[in-house]
Amino acid sequence: MKLTGVLYKQHIGRQLKKLWYVKRERKVRDTKIEGKLSKLGIQVKDPLEVISPKREFSKLKLEFLKPRPIVFDETHPDWKAKVCLIFKDNNVLQEGFRQAQILTNTVCLPNSSSNYIQDLFPDLPEHVDSIVKRIIYTSNIFDAHQEKLPKRKDPERPAWVFPRDYGITNRRKMQNLSRKFLQLCESLSGPEIAQKRCIFYNGITKLNLDKESDLIQFTLSSDVTVMSANPLKPIENSNSNMEIDLPNMQPLHHTIGLDETNFYKTEDMYPVSPTIPWINVHTIFVHYDPVYVRNKTELPVTQSQIFSRTLIKTYTMAASCARQKFGSSVKKLPEPVTVQCIQSDGKNYHFFVFQLNSLDAKDVSVKNFWCSLPSLTLYEKAEYDNGRPVVEGYNPEVFRRILALYRNGS
Repeated sequence: MKLTGVLYKQHIGRQLKKLWYVKRERKVRDTKIEGKLSKLGIQVKDPLEVISPKREFSKLKLEFLKPRPIVFDETHPDWKAKVCLIFKDNNVLQEGFRQAQILTNTVCLPNSSSNYIQDLFPDLPEHVDSIVKRIIYTSNIFDAHQEKLPKRKDPERPAWVFPRDYGITNRRKMQNLSRKFLQLCESLSGPEIAQKRCIFYNGITKLNLDKESDLIQFTLSSDVTVMSANPLKPIENSNSNMEIDLPNMQPLHHTIGLDETNFYKTEDMYPVSPTIPWINVHTIFVHYDPVYVRNKTELPVTQSQIFSRTLIKTYTMAASCARQKFGSSVKKLPEPVTVQCIQSDGKNYHFFVFQLNSLDAKDVSVKNFWCSLPSLTLYEKAEYDNGRPVVEGYNPEVFRRILALYRNGS
């Protein structure tokens, strides 16, 4: 029962509190009970003598529960005498795509090699474009998730402090678009193709590479990865295109800009267990967020550096898949490993195909292949304009190419 004002008026607790308040000054009268008990032979003691005093225990020093500071010296369990060069998600190569080609022993094939994708722009019903536009609306405009956006800067007024904005971050927009596009691809392709695919998100891959007495470690995450039960067919024969040479970076070294560390682990990491049927990497989505990916200097990230990061991620996934299938010590692959890549910033989409022919970074006679398709822009504008949601410049070819890559190799 709820204690209301009317109920409290009748509550006996109020009367008891009032009684104690009135009689708080009352003196304790001598009832002479102590003398009567003494005549009966009953001993009377002070209550403090009967009640045991409070025991004080010594405080225990629980040093083992306190986190010990990690000392990064030669006593650290991960310390190695040999220096390791590392490349992570938020890094870019200083010399851009040329440096990535030398690190991965990769050459670029002409655009004619992209003809291996059958039905690059499939015919779809008219209502599919309406669904894709709805995906753009829900991903970029109608998403109710609000986060603190990066600070705005005015180059003409560098000291001016703008109020902080809240909205949908670039990373969340890209994740929404990629996931919903793949869901639509599964619906349009049917169970015959969808049952041969497996999709996972934010899988971490680690690859150790020995190149010219240098130990290089790539620790990267794939934003969206499509796995397949069947491997993709190669772009070209691994022994062809021998006349294409790697770019020259002289006098710079191919490891320029990579971070050095003595604290690392040498084991590889692959996000998929070898026991599942979908062990082949089919397509990866690489998201580029300018807030997260930056140069070591204050210079803006160039297009060549963005593509170099995409090539390193694709090479890492393909090489990890090859070691999972053919063994960790394999150099010359029994068969090439082909991976499709879609690189996007949420608005502009770039499509690539990578073919891994060898894991021997020291042997330049067998090169890996990289083929790029023409880039496309999904939309020109997707935002609120005078309080109204607006999507302008929609390009229907973007989703059709994503669907073609998803169906490829089925």
